[in-house]
Amino acid sequence: MGSTFYQKLIEIINSKIPFLSESIPFLGNEFTITHVIVPILFLILLNLLGNLIRHLLINKILNRYIDDRKTILSIGNTTKYVILLIGAAFLLSNLGLNKDVRLNYVLLNSEKNPVRLFDLIRFAFYFGLLIYITGKLKTIFVKQILVKYTTDIGVSQSIGTIVQYLIIVFGAFIIIQNIGINLGSLNVLAGALGVGIGFGLQNIANNFISGLIILFERPIKVGDRIEVGSISGDVIKVAPRATTLTTNDNISIIIPNSEFINKQVINWSHNDRSVRLHIPVGVSYNEDPSQIRSILEEVAGQHTSVLKHPAPQVLFVAYGDSSLNFDLLIWTSHYISRPIILRSELYYAIFEKFKEHNIEIPFPQRDIHVRSGLDEFKTKSSPNTTE
Repeated sequence: MGSTFYQKLIEIINSKIPFLSESIPFLGNEFTITHVIVPILFLILLNLLGNLIRHLLINKILNRYIDDRKTILSIGNTTKYVILLIGAAFLLSNLGLNKDVRLNYVLLNSEKNPVRLFDLIRFAFYFGLLIYITGKLKTIFVKQILVKYTTDIGVSQSIGTIVQYLIIVFGAFIIIQNIGINLGSLNVLAGALGVGIGFGLQNIANNFISGLIILFERPIKVGDRIEVGSISGDVIKVAPRATTLTTNDNISIIIPNSEFINKQVINWSHNDRSVRLHIPVGVSYNEDPSQIRSILEEVAGQHTSVLKHPAPQVLFVAYGDSSLNFDLLIWTSHYISRPIILRSELYYAIFEKFKEHNIEIPFPQRDIHVRSGLDEFKTKSSPNTTE
């Protein structure tokens, strides 16, 4: 019915505007200018319709039920793209690009069910659409549903990613069966893929498997503060191939997942986000250790980002060469990604307190002793002179 309507529309336009009916040869077939103009106009109108529906969803409907603006935009954009894809598929079917055209040649020959070019195109289209939709559904699932049951964004992201992968795997099998591809006919393709993994895709397969291990074992997760070698940053994304960190300088560093499995990783927030920091302090030998302890505890207690439980501690660690050495131990959960900033603020406050109480901060000193026999040694060692 659709095809008949399309052909009638072409015939009506060609009869009303004769110069559009001039034929154009292409791949052994004859087309008119109308055959080119009508699909373009159809896609333009379809895009306008998609934008209209997107606008209504974002500004009139979804904001009544969903608070997260990003989720609203995601749903609106996805709806528009789905409309465009459905319209494009409808257009292609009416243009006559079906399985019987000459372009649909056999790629993998099988006696029962050969794999043709259009079969793979359809599979790529549906599989890409599946990945896109599951990505959007994961965002809604994590930010609208899981957030009600857990405040740990890392746990929510891991659960959402695992669910997304499961849907993709089952969806891929359903797509393969529905488009008529026999799994047995893919043995040749699977064998070629295996050879490719053996020769050139080891790193990709290794990183993908490592990504699955990270998701299930969760040595790191989104929101963790980690160190890998000389790199330190916050985990913002765990993807199938690589994990993305953001440093304190707002630089994104992409690290292959296998690095987290094969190397030592320091996770500052694996159990929780409370960490203990060491603040070394040295004072003169003339000062009273008890007074120093009281001052350091007072400074730590006044800082809003230092936890009260566990309470700060002051350890008398050593008699140094020119100072009494103390170690202020404090716990924090706010400055886990910026420990240097917290240390700097505490050092500023400690300096002011020491200045207020006239506490002497030492610096390295050396006493030089001149031996009394040095002049006599020089006289003996110097050559004789004639007066």
